[in-house]
Amino acid sequence: MAPHRAFSFPLSHIEEDSRIPPFELNKKNLSALRSCEAFQTIRELLLDRKATEFCDHHGRDSQEDKEAWLLQRDITYALIVPVLEIYRHATVIAKALLGNRHIFDLELVFRGEARGAFSWLQCFVMEEEDWCLTRGCPGCIVTHALVAEPTIRLILVACKLSSALNNHRDPQPHHSTSPPLLDFWQHALKKALDEDPFWGPHVWRTFESRAKALERGIEDLVEQCIEFGSLAAANIAAADGNDDSPPTSPKYGMLKLPPTSGPPEQRNWMPSVIMGCWTTLLADAAEAKRTRSSSSSVGTAFHPLLFRCSTT
Repeated sequence: MAPHRAFSFPLSHIEEDSRIPPFELNKKNLSALRSCEAFQTIRELLLDRKATEFCDHHGRDSQEDKEAWLLQRDITYALIVPVLEIYRHATVIAKALLGNRHIFDLELVFRGEARGAFSWLQCFVMEEEDWCLTRGCPGCIVTHALVAEPTIRLILVACKLSSALNNHRDPQPHHSTSPPLLDFWQHALKKALDEDPFWGPHVWRTFESRAKALERGIEDLVEQCIEFGSLAAANIAAADGNDDSPPTSPKYGMLKLPPTSGPPEQRNWMPSVIMGCWTTLLADAAEAKRTRSSSSSVGTAFHPLLFRCSTT
């Protein structure tokens, strides 16, 4: 079993720390998020889901802390969505190739590290569906990210994949379809773990090693999805329409993967894949915005105190 911590009642002084938003962000990154239209769109999408109610535990927090919980929840969601969408796309391809085979045979479509990554993601999404969909109290969702090694591993992998966008930027960085660069969250995650009374600084190397292994598996999974895409093209649309796997968004279109071309060492698919995930997510958000009633429209103003900012 992966290491995890469990809370008990009454709360100890350590558990009381769960009332404090654990992540910090410097002013430079805060400013970048403030000016990123794509990130603001994702925030609006989550507000449209009415996902702003706090539990009794976090409901006693200050308004400033509640705003910090909401933003940290939104960053977490924006980070993990591409990873979960890659898994969903791999599931669609596996179902298209296997036909009526049992869902637990889906990993047999893939080979090597890709099979291990798919199996890991399949188990994770099944066990953490509510967390993946940001259901429940924003404070609990953020706190849950640090409760067990698997959620920490997924966030760390998501940070590493987000860094692939550093060399794949939109010529108009503030354009509405330009995704936010969220690789800075890796530093925030490390700092939160280092300062956490349960984990401490000694766990980082172990977590990073496991994350690198999962990252390699996901990269292989993407490569094999591209390889199998042409073989399964005739069946993918039908499989996607009948997809009953845990969703990562209220409704996702089909992820567009880049074509296979060139020798493997010259292929750099991941930036295009992450961009494709964001394009699909933003299309969903735009559709939700078009269909919602004007009377229920919610603004997306960005509070200056949404984070506990460092002075650096």
